[in-house]
Order: sequence, then C-alpha cells, then structure tokens
Amino acid sequence: MALAPYPKLKAALFPQCAVHGIPSLDISLYHLIKSLHPFDPSRLFGWQSANTLAVGDTSNELPHFSRPDLINRYAITERLDFLYYLRHGRPSFAFGTFLVQHLAKSKSSKQQIQCAAEEAYSLGLVHFCTPSVAASCVCFLELLGVESFKLRVDLKVANIILDHLSKLNVESTFGLKQTLAEKVAKLSECEKTAAAELLVLLEEAVSDNINKQGLSRTSYKSGQEWSLVIQFCKLHGLKLSTTFLHECAEANDWLQFILFIQLSNYQADEVNALLEEFNPPLKDHLLLAFNNLQIISCREMDGYQSNTESIKIEKMHITKNPTDLFQILLCCQDKSPPWHYLTSEAVRQQAPILTILAACLRDANILHCLCVWIITHLDTITVEEATNHIKDSLEHHEFDLHDFTMIWKLLLKKQNSKVLIRGFQLFQKDSPLLHLLHMYEMCQENKNYSEAKNRLQEFHMCLTSLKTAPKPSCEIPVAWLQSQATALLLLMLQQCQTQYELRKLLQLFADIDNILISSGPNFKKLSALSQILQDTAVPINPDILCNYSLENLQKECNEILKQLLEKHLFILARQVAKLAELPVDSLVIHELLQELSVLKNRGQWCRKEAREHFWRKCHEAFICNSVTHGSAYEFFLNQASAIALKEPVVESSDEEEIDNIQEKYFLLTIAGHWVAQKDAVPIDQLEAVEKEIWLCRIAQHIALNNCLYRYSRQFSADGTSFEDAATEFAFNKLCALNTSKYLKLEGLPNKETADCRLNRVQTEALNLLVGHLLDEGCIHESSRVCRYFNFYSRDVALVLHCRALASGDADATQFHPDIQIIIAGRLSLNEGTEKEEETSSDSTQSSFVVAQNPGDKVVKHLQILTEECIHGTSYCRQVLSLYELSQKLGCTFSDISAQDPEMVLREVLSSSQPEKYKKAQAFITTQNLDSQTVADLIAGEVVQALLSSSGVKGTNQKQIYSSADGKEEFRKLAKLCQDPSVVGAKLLDRICSVPSGELACTVELLILAHDCFTATCHMEGIARVLDAARHLSHDHLTPNEEYSLMVRLLTGIGRYNDMTYIFDLLHQNHRFEMLLRKNVESNGHLKMALLDYIKRCHPGDSEKHNMVALCFSMRREIGENHEVAARTQLKLIESQTCDEPINEVPGIQNSLTKVLTLLKDAAESYSKDSCVRQALRCVKLAKLITLQLYFLNNNQNIRLINLQRHDLVNRIISLPRFYQVSVVADAYDYIPDWAEVLYQQVVIRGDFAYLDEFKQQRLLTPSLFEEISKKFKQSNTDATSSQNLKKLLKYCEDVYIYYKLAYEHNFFDIANKLLQDTRTSCYLNDMHSS
Repeated sequence: MALAPYPKLKAALFPQCAVHGIPSLDISLYHLIKSLHPFDPSRLFGWQSANTLAVGDTSNELPHFSRPDLINRYAITERLDFLYYLRHGRPSFAFGTFLVQHLAKSKSSKQQIQCAAEEAYSLGLVHFCTPSVAASCVCFLELLGVESFKLRVDLKVANIILDHLSKLNVESTFGLKQTLAEKVAKLSECEKTAAAELLVLLEEAVSDNINKQGLSRTSYKSGQEWSLVIQFCKLHGLKLSTTFLHECAEANDWLQFILFIQLSNYQADEVNALLEEFNPPLKDHLLLAFNNLQIISCREMDGYQSNTESIKIEKMHITKNPTDLFQILLCCQDKSPPWHYLTSEAVRQQAPILTILAACLRDANILHCLCVWIITHLDTITVEEATNHIKDSLEHHEFDLHDFTMIWKLLLKKQNSKVLIRGFQLFQKDSPLLHLLHMYEMCQENKNYSEAKNRLQEFHMCLTSLKTAPKPSCEIPVAWLQSQATALLLLMLQQCQTQYELRKLLQLFADIDNILISSGPNFKKLSALSQILQDTAVPINPDILCNYSLENLQKECNEILKQLLEKHLFILARQVAKLAELPVDSLVIHELLQELSVLKNRGQWCRKEAREHFWRKCHEAFICNSVTHGSAYEFFLNQASAIALKEPVVESSDEEEIDNIQEKYFLLTIAGHWVAQKDAVPIDQLEAVEKEIWLCRIAQHIALNNCLYRYSRQFSADGTSFEDAATEFAFNKLCALNTSKYLKLEGLPNKETADCRLNRVQTEALNLLVGHLLDEGCIHESSRVCRYFNFYSRDVALVLHCRALASGDADATQFHPDIQIIIAGRLSLNEGTEKEEETSSDSTQSSFVVAQNPGDKVVKHLQILTEECIHGTSYCRQVLSLYELSQKLGCTFSDISAQDPEMVLREVLSSSQPEKYKKAQAFITTQNLDSQTVADLIAGEVVQALLSSSGVKGTNQKQIYSSADGKEEFRKLAKLCQDPSVVGAKLLDRICSVPSGELACTVELLILAHDCFTATCHMEGIARVLDAARHLSHDHLTPNEEYSLMVRLLTGIGRYNDMTYIFDLLHQNHRFEMLLRKNVESNGHLKMALLDYIKRCHPGDSEKHNMVALCFSMRREIGENHEVAARTQLKLIESQTCDEPINEVPGIQNSLTKVLTLLKDAAESYSKDSCVRQALRCVKLAKLITLQLYFLNNNQNIRLINLQRHDLVNRIISLPRFYQVSVVADAYDYIPDWAEVLYQQVVIRGDFAYLDEFKQQRLLTPSLFEEISKKFKQSNTDATSSQNLKKLLKYCEDVYIYYKLAYEHNFFDIANKLLQDTRTSCYLNDMHSS
C-alpha cells in the first residue's frame, strides 16, 4: 500500500477503530472515487490492496511500458535505420545496420550502396557544422567503398564560409548555420545556382584568410589556398575561378601564373583572355610562348618516352690530340680531374671557353681557371712577363694565389683592367675585387668619380660582410683582398697626371680609410691636405705617397707651411698645421707681425689704445693657440728691445717718451709672465727681465715727475695705462723669486760696499720706489732691487736686521756698526723711561696683545729698529708680533714665520691660553688677513669638528672648535671675521663637501650659518639657509627617516613660521610627538607656533592640541580645548533633539555625561592657570548639565540645554524649584524677572516652599512686592490666588508697603490690624499725614 511508509496518515484516512466512541465507517477513498465519472475503481487501481471494489480479473500490477501484454496491444514499433546511427556519430553501427537491413536481403547491392552514399552525403552536408556527424558520414562512405573526396571538400568549404561569415557578424551564429545548411544541402541535388553562390562566398573567405595570414597575394602558399576553390569548381562542374590569376596578372608575376594554370589545367581560351592584364612586354612574350605550345596527348607522350629510352649512345674513337670541342669534352670524362684537362687544353689551343666549362665541373679550382682564362686572353709578351717566375710548362702548371698576384699587378700596371673585370664577372662574380676594378675603370678611363664612389662603397660593404661571415664564400683570403686593395689605391694615386685627379682620388679614398691595413697611408689626412691646397700653387710632393709615414707627412706639411707663410696664406697654413699636428708658434707670430705691419701702415700704431689692445691680443692669441712659453717670451722680449728709450734728463720728458717707457714696461712684464710659467723656471732670465723692468720704472718715475703739472689733467682723463695693464701680469711675488736668501743680510749692499751705477736722478727715484715697496710689505722685491743696482737703502737694512734679530740669524753684536750705534743710542736715551715704556700700551709697537718680559733684550732691540724705520714700519711690527707670539707658543720665529698666516692663526685659536680670541683678533689685524681667508679657516675647522663628532675620521691636529662648545664659542669665532655673514656663506658652500650620509653635520652647518646671517641681518643668506633646509628636509631627512635631525633643524634655526613644512612632514609620518620630547620649556615661540599650526592646519585634532598644551603646561589652552569640545558636543545634541522629546533621544545621557566630564576638566585646567572667570563659566554650565541629567534620570521631558533667549522665561517659570531656576539663569547669564517668577510660583500655584528657598538666596525687597501686586492687578485671578497674595504680603518687612498693598487689594483686616497695632500705628499715621 502506498501509505504504508506513513502510518499516521494512513490511520487518519483509514481508521481501524472508533474515534471518540464513534465506530468507523466501512467507506474508503475508492468508494468516493466511484461516484466520479469516468473513474471506475472496479477496473482501476487493482494493484492497491485497499481497493476492495476491484474485480478478480483486474491486474494487481502497476501498469508500465515493459509489460508484454501492453506492448502487444498498444505499442508502436519502429526499427533504427543507419542514418540514426550516423546522426549520433556511430559510423560502424551504421555500416552494420546497413549490411543487415539493406544488403543482406537486396539483390542489387550496387544500387543500394549508391543510394546509401547519397543519403550519407546529404546528411553530412546538412550537419556540416557538427564534427561528429560529418566525420561519421565520411567514414561511412569509406566503409562503403565510395570516394569521400567530394564530401570532404564540400565540408571544408562550408566550414570556411561559416567562419568567414561569423567574423563579419552579419547575424546570429544559429541563423548563419541554418541559412548556410540550406544552401549546402542543395549541393546534393546538383543545383548550379547554389554552387555558384557558395563559390562567391568561398572566394571571399579564401581572400580574407590570405590577408589575415599576411601572405603575399601571388605567393606559392596563396596558390595552395586557392587550390581548394579550384577543387570545388571541378567537383560541381563550375567554371574555374580566375581570381588568383587576375592578381598574378596585375602583379606581373608570370611564374606563379604559369604554375597555377598548369596545376589547375585551365583551358587555352581562358588563359589567353587573362594575358591582357599583364604589361605589354610580358603579354607579348606569354602570347608567343602559348601560341607555340604543342599539345600532346597522354598516349603520344608515353610512346615518345618509350622510344627515347631505347636509344643507345655509341662511343666514338677519340684521338690523342682532339681539335673538336665535343671531342675534348668527351676526353675530359676519362681524365682525373677533368677540369684540369680542360684548362690544359685551353692553354694549348688558346681556347678561353674551355676554362669556363672547366669551372662548371665539380671540385674545380676557380682561381686556376681564372688565371688560365686571363692567360689565354693576353698577348705573348704580356704572358711572358706575367709567367716569368713559372719554371714548368703552363699547360701542366697549377696556378695559385701568388701567380694570380703577379698577373693582377702586371695588368693593373699596364692599366689593362678590362680583362680582369671580364674574368671576375665570369668566374667570381661575387668577389669584392669586381667592385674595385669597376671603380678603377670609372676613375682612370671615364673620370666618373660619383659612380666610382658607389662602387667603392659596395666594395667596402662586401669586404665587411666577408670579415664577419663564419665561412667566406670567396676563395681569395680577406687579408689578400685588403692588401691588394691598398696597393691598387696607391697605384692609382701614382698614375695621376694632375693635381686635380690626385685631389679627386684622395677625396674618394677618404671614405674607406678605416678598412685598409694599418701600414697604408691615411687617406683622410691626405685628402684634407689636398682640399686645403686646392686653390693654391703649392703642390703635394708625390714622394709622400710612396713612402708614407706620420713623420714624413709632418715634414711635408712643414715645408708646405713655410711656403704658405711666405705667401701670407695664414688661414690655410693654420689648417695645414692643425692637420699635421704641428706647433703653430711661427704661424701665430707671423700673423701677429703681419697685423702689426698693417696697423703701422694705416697710421693706427701711434694711438696708445691701439698698441695696448694689440699686445693684449697677442697674449690671448698665444694662450688660445697653446704657443710655447719660450716662443712667447722671445716675442715680447724682442718687441720690448725694439723700443729705444732716451737718457732720462731733468725737465726734458714728453708724453710720447712716457708712453714708450710704459709700453716697454708692459712688454717686459708680459715676457716675464710667460717665462715664469715654464716647468723649470729660469731664475736668471726672470731676474734679468725684472732688472729691465725696474729701469723702466725708474725712467717712468722721473718722466712723470718732470711733466706732472703739464699732463696731470691728461693722465687723469686717460683710460687704463700700460702700467695698470702690467699689474695683471706682474710676477714680482713669484715663489721662485721670493726665496729666503733675499731676507738674509749676506749680499746686501751697505754704505761702504754700495756702488750704484745710476746717476743722481735715477738714484733718488730708486730710493723713493724702494720706500714704496717697503710700505707695501714687498721685502723680497726691495732686497732684490738693491742687489740688482748695488744700491744701499737704510730702511731695507733696518728691516732685514730686524728679521735677522728675530730669527736668531744674528744678534746685536754682529750687526753693522751703523746699526749698533743706532741701537746703543736709543737704549741710553730710553734708560730713564724704561718702566714707563714697559707699562704703557703696546699697541704703538705691536698689534699683538701680550705681556712683555722686561728683561727681553731682543724685544727692546726690535722696538728700536721698528721706531727707526721710515718705510717698512708695518713689516717690522709684524716681525715683532710674530716673535712675541713665538715666545708664547714655545716655538722659534723661523718656524712660525715659515708657516702660512692661516696656520699660525689656527695655532693661536687651538691653544688654551686666556683671551685667545683677543690675541687672534690682534694677529688678524697685524697680518692684514682678509675676511675670506679667516672665514675659510673657521668654516673648515667647524666642518671638521662636526664630522669628527659624528665618527668620521679627521686629522690629528688639535681642533679650534668642538660641537660641544655651544653657540657662544662659535659666535666668538665668527666675530673674528669683520663680516660674520662671510662665515655663514662659507659654511653653506662647505655643505657640498660633507659626505652624503652625514646628515647631522649638514643640519648643524645650516644652524650655524643661520646664526651668522642673523647676527648681521643678512636676509639673502637667511633665505639661502631656509631654501637649503627645505631641500634637506624633503629630499634627505624624510626619506632616511631622520626625524630627530628634522626637529633639531627646526629648533636650531627657530624660524617656525617659515618652516611649517617640518610640522607637516612630522605629522604626515606620525612623528609629531617628537617635537614634544625636546627640552624646550622656556621656548615660548615654539609653544605658540605649535598651537597656531594645530589651530590653522588641524582645527579638529583636539588630541594633538591637548598633547601640545600638556607638554608645555599650557593649562589655559587645555581648558579652552575642553570647553570647545563640550560646546561642540552640545551642538551635536541640539541637532539630534530638535524634533523629538529630549528624554526619548537614544544615548542622550551618555552624551551629556561626556559633556559634563569635559566641563569639569576645563574648569580644573582654568583654575590651575588662575583663569577664574573661565573656570566659573564652565562650572555654571556643568551645573546646568547636571540638572538636565537629573530630569532625564527621572524621565521628565524638560529641556534645559541649548535654549534660546526667548525660551528662557517660560522654562524658568516652569521649573518647580528655585535652585533649578538659579542654575539655569547662571548658565545662560540671564537675570530673570523675579517678580514674575514669584507671582507664578507663589501667587498662582501657592508654592510657599519655593518662596522659602528664594528667601534663603535672595532678599524680598519692597519693590519686588510692588511688582507682584501690579501683575496681580493686571490678571484675572481667583480667590485662591488672592489668599496666596495675602499670605505672601506677610513676608514684606516694609510696614508701609505692606499696609499699602493690603489696602489696595482690599485686605482690610490686615490694614486694620496694622493700624491698631501699637508697633506700627504711629508709623502708618505719620506716613498718611505726610
């Protein structure tokens, strides 16, 4: 039973017992169905056990399709044909079914097979897009023994067309398949129209495939693609497609055209029609070829081949000396090797054709064949010359490369290049030498140099490809080709008849100069030389072409240079010198002398400006052309010697003479300048030039004094004189001249030994000039001048004695007697005032501030010599200061004077002596050290100290500055320089020398440089520091995460408003708190800058604001921040509670609690900073929040926060307690109308407890009662309110007001009582009477 698995359902539908005492009825579902037409339970559902109505003959089995009785009575049977199996891709089953169903019982098997093949063909075409069905049909045809080629072609055609149409997206794929299947199915019916339509589509598809594959439209592969179209046409009886043939004709591709028509078997008339599309020449050739064709049938062709195979070749008798060509060819077959026999016969019979045939044989020696071919073309005399080195017979000799070389050279020497050209064309047409021979012919015979250049370039390309090829195709070695090419080019140059031909060939050969052998000539230089000499009569010596070398080239160019200079062709001469890398000394000098001659001829030489400009131009020309120092020295010295000076006579000089003196002075100075630049400086020449200069200076001094008054105005109006120009080239301070021997007393003339050969006027002038030298500190030069002229100068002697005394070279007892007399006289004169001298300020004797030793005689003697000097006093003071400094530093004067002033200054600053900065300042003043020198020293020491502190290895010298010294020590160092901004600039310049990884050093340098610029208000320097700081922060500190250095840079410079980008960088990289780790409690600027930055750039970041304020103990700012946050929260609450009762807003209590906490913190912060008013404001608002929370906790919808001004009156009146009103009024700074409040609370509502609270906090003034009375009169009140007012008036302490108001409100009992009371009656009577 179907309901057996569901017993509960079965029990409910078919109960077996009584339910609730009611017996079950014997009625089943089938009884109910019985009444429904057309169901008959007696005949239906017989298999159900519950069906008691079923008759006995009813089947008790559920009906199904496998029951035989049902099948026999009702089933429709059908046998599966072979087409069914083909549709399901089962060709073997289909073939088996066909054999059983059709062939087994059929008598006409061929007809059955043909019908089955046609049906399979039609089915395959219909299902061409289903590979399994199509393949099954093809396989079925093969099993039947029927050719399946047509079906396969049609299937491929259909699929190609389908792919093509699908890519065009003409319609949906399903629609394409249906449409195409209908057309293809018509092929089985042999419809020409359908086949023609498919042919058009197939041609489009094949053409599109060729384009997509990137094939040439006339290539062989394209023809293979078109073969499918031809097969389709042949299978369906269509005219063969001519699309491919049209394309071949349009492209004039006759070979593919002929090949395609041959493979496809086109008809002659079709082909002739297509020939019209070829160009006329091709069309004529093809027409002629096709018209002469003999069409042979297949049967005739087979007979012709059988007859040819039966022909037998008979051997002919060959004599030993054949003369017939065919006899020679037959004989060579029996020789080994055959090619050698042919070449031998070619030599013997002078038949060049045999060498060509020999070269065609296998393993033939092409070079041997070429040589024999050439020999057979030459006359007897030439052959003897070419083969003179060959001892054996030419017929049996095997020619090699050496033999070919001899033949090659002889023919080229005789200018017989045609035979070589023809031989290479026949035997080695790919050889590079063929291009070279064509070039030779073009140049020597045709003079066609442009075409020769093309041939030469082709030779170059072929030779280059042979060098790079792994296996050269040419039998001749590449090295031989290159060497013979060089020899041929040289031979062509030697065969030139004119300079024009030589120039053309050199210009041609210059392009291949890089591929010739290294020993060959440099054609580029020779071509350039020929081009330079193109328009001159100077020829190139042909010997240079035969014996070329760099040395010979320079000799030839040197000769050419001389000829060009003689012709004054300076530009060409310069080009030749540059080409041969020759010195241009003589060329430049000739050019300048030529220009000098032109200036004199034009009359411009008399102008001083022209002469000065010319001499400067000579100097610059020598520099630009790298003229040797000796040549320049000789030039200027000779020009100076050419200027003759007159003997100086008093009051006889004129302006022209002065100009000559100054010009000679200038030329001698330049000459000395040039000779001083030699590697080994010739001291004798320098001293000789300097002596001549001093003679000019003496003469100039005398001449100027003579005409001082006459030409003073003119001299002052002139521009730069020769003397000023000579200052640029002065060499008097050259180290080679300023040696220590000139500072010694040996060799210095004294009064007794001096024998000056100058006249009186010259001697006086020399004395004055020497005095000027001493005043300028030029001690070496003054000593040399005295020695040059054997001249005695008292001041020079004093100065040198002063130095000798300080250096210890001599003491006072060894001095000249005159000097000893001076010292002794001054000592005796100063004996009485010695103490006064010692205690007086030493600033007049020495600029160096030190405490002198009274017993130091050397110091006294130095002071005496200093005072005795007229000229050179400043130098003597320097000597004295250095001597005193050496005593303090514990070293000798010689040691300290030999050092540079910078080193001495460094020693002073690195010492631990007191007041070292004052001593250093005095030393700087005495030695006249400029600001740049001092700034360089300070900057270098500061950088070294900073690098040493960061771990970089430095020098072992004691440092004058340490990074731990602080800014005060650095300021003292910077003040040593007159302009501290110079120190700042030097520090900035030194940043480039700091290693890239030492960022800390760079930061400190920027800070120190900023201090220097700030000290002098140098705004440009400050701007440079700020720019450098920005660059350093963005490009170095931030990428390397050196945030501590960034903070150091910010706080060190201290320009917070200009460096807010550091705040941004720290904030972006979450390092803002590093600013708060620094000990900057006293830095108020940083506090304000931080807070200002947060307010401007991050106004909503209260956390960061509080963090900054807490770090700097800025309690007021903390309070402000808390207060602002609280009020902001109140605004948010206001926006949330605008449309609904406040007690129903979710989370309102938590929000108010947060506000209360913020207000408490704000009040506490304000109170810590003594901000009482702000703290009180927060307290008042906190009370209001507390009261609001009280109402919310009691679930009362009373809003106290965020009230508007006009809402306060009603809210205050509605509050039940006075303290609540007071809290609200204080929070909003509102003074309520207390009369109105009391009137509402006490009079109207009768709440006298409210009045008691009021009395505790405020006074009940008479005016307050009067206001309440007025409000009572203006309103309509009931008796209860009147009684409340009567009760309220009892609280009035003013008896008169109490009486008055009681009377006005008709409270007569109160009024009478007051009049009858003895305590108040008298007062009231008095008030009434008044």
